[in-house]
Amino acid sequence: MPEYDAPKTLQVELKKLLLTEPFRIAHGASSERTVVRLRQGLGLGEAPFVPYYPESPEDTVAWLNDEDGSRARKPNAADGPRAGRLALDLLNEDRLAKKADKPLWQALELPNPQGIAGGRSFSIPIDLKAFTQSVQEVNRQFRVLKLKLGSGNLDFDEAIVAYAREAAPKAILMADVNGGWSPNNAARMIRRLTRWDMELMEQPIHHEGGSEGWRELRSAMTSRSIRLIADESAQTEADLTWLDGMVEGVNVKLLKCGGLRPAISMINAAHDRGLGVLLGCMIESSIGVTAAAHLAGLADWVDLDGHLYVANDDYEGLRFDEEGDLVMPSGAGIGAVMVPVEQDER
Repeated sequence: MPEYDAPKTLQVELKKLLLTEPFRIAHGASSERTVVRLRQGLGLGEAPFVPYYPESPEDTVAWLNDEDGSRARKPNAADGPRAGRLALDLLNEDRLAKKADKPLWQALELPNPQGIAGGRSFSIPIDLKAFTQSVQEVNRQFRVLKLKLGSGNLDFDEAIVAYAREAAPKAILMADVNGGWSPNNAARMIRRLTRWDMELMEQPIHHEGGSEGWRELRSAMTSRSIRLIADESAQTEADLTWLDGMVEGVNVKLLKCGGLRPAISMINAAHDRGLGVLLGCMIESSIGVTAAAHLAGLADWVDLDGHLYVANDDYEGLRFDEEGDLVMPSGAGIGAVMVPVEQDER
């Protein structure tokens, strides 16, 4: 067996991910994303930078490349940037699992995520151009459709849901508003969207409103007809305390938690409080999404499609079968492997 834990120089690089098409949500639109990628021996780690977390990729690289080279031995340093901490966490967990010759889920003693029910989510950006056709095409494989709302026009938002329900009458519909509505507008839209039989709604109000924003929303609601899921409001396990009673569930993402074990702890704590868990991801390569997929056996809903928007994904790992269920890679550790570079025929 190769010596996975032999000390080697930590390699740090930034990778620009080009998207297949501009991705539009309430925060705005983007056509590319950046990830920080780490290698040490055969270990691999990665973390994305997202527009609404104001962290500098260059400052993160500088933090990782500290003078004494000890950063890789301190993956849980609380003072570091979240992307740097997550990339180090995945690197270390990947190395340990590879040393044990086990997939990450097995090394962490988690349920097997292979083919689990509920792993059929696909996000549809804000855009009604050829929308019905897009919904029908996605619904052929994915029975859970996640609709991006918060366009700034409430009638347009409702039209997105109505078009989706008409195009996919048997699909499970989720909505993600990304904080795009005021509490009063959110209460109004929840009433309007109830007729379309929605499974859940993520982050209808902006997270900067804190607990007061959620209390204002709840006081304006006449019923709890749609499950409300906190995403940007639920950054870490500590947020569960004040969210209890405000929401029916939380979205757990590795970047928010800063690592695999903190994410596992947050999932368990949410379940202890009777909250459902949606396992999510950012737009990132197959490395980060596949790492998150190892936790899928703990979640109530799974939304791991971030790599499907990347046009230049140079790794492969998590896939979906024809039913939209998770197909995990067979290798040890995270399991993501580099896509072979095609050689020019001469």
